[in-house]
Amino acid sequence: MSIIQLIESKILDANFDETPIIVISGPTGVGKSSLALSLAKKINGVIINADSMQIYKELKIISSQPSDVDKKIISHELYSIRPINQSFSVVDWLELVEKKLEVIFNKNMVPIIVGGTGLYIKSAINGISKIPKVDKVVFDNCLKLFDKIGLLEFKKLVQDVDKDFTVRNIDKQRLIRAYSVYLQTGKAISEWYKSSKINKIYNTFFSILLEQEREKNYQNCENRFEEFIDKGAIEEVKYLKEKKFDRSLPGFKCLGVNWILKYLEKEISLNDAILLSKRDTRRYVKRQLTWFRHNFNPDLIVRI
Repeated sequence: MSIIQLIESKILDANFDETPIIVISGPTGVGKSSLALSLAKKINGVIINADSMQIYKELKIISSQPSDVDKKIISHELYSIRPINQSFSVVDWLELVEKKLEVIFNKNMVPIIVGGTGLYIKSAINGISKIPKVDKVVFDNCLKLFDKIGLLEFKKLVQDVDKDFTVRNIDKQRLIRAYSVYLQTGKAISEWYKSSKINKIYNTFFSILLEQEREKNYQNCENRFEEFIDKGAIEEVKYLKEKKFDRSLPGFKCLGVNWILKYLEKEISLNDAILLSKRDTRRYVKRQLTWFRHNFNPDLIVRI
């Protein structure tokens, strides 16, 4: 029995009352996009992106977005939808997914959410606390304050108004988000998470975790990164450098971007940039596997 036949069989056995949203997740480089494409062809599916880096227009190659050929074969939604310097949150993503679902179901097609961003996957399945949107003026003022006083002082501000807010890895975007919510509402973001209603985009999901022998997964990632270089990843990063975007933006966390920047600035060799990018990718795969082990309870595990 093929993987596609196995998935179809498991979904039929589940005897859902309504068409389920299919979720395909797993670590980077494991083959999620390829499986989603094959499945979508078989079941009249539409693929919806759940990778936080693949939303950016400037990162088509280095974030491994679907090819133009694949997009012509199957509809791919929520790829390349934002410039790298525009704020984007999981709430924004969920709102867009919800709108896409209505269109997809009206066409009697099957939504297939695909990606490895744990927060996106978890929020899609379990829902998320509804927190009021922040006015652009408030958000921009917070951004200016951050740039004026610096990260550590801004972190103290956030912790003064929200004792329960913690950031393991100092994260500019999360700090600004937390402080702007407080300024907008007078209520700490951690309190909103505790007290607000959980909103779900849908009730029925069939989730698939794609796994692979770890060394094979690493090798796939390394081979793929070399393909990124051949396809023009350096030119993508060069564009970011020339535009002088704020390097604390979330998009700069895309694997390989900062090492290629160092290469372009003649701080390291191209070979070192590639090796360090591959090292970071292996570490990222490890973190993803840990996250899935503790936070994801799939209906089906597929080992390839």
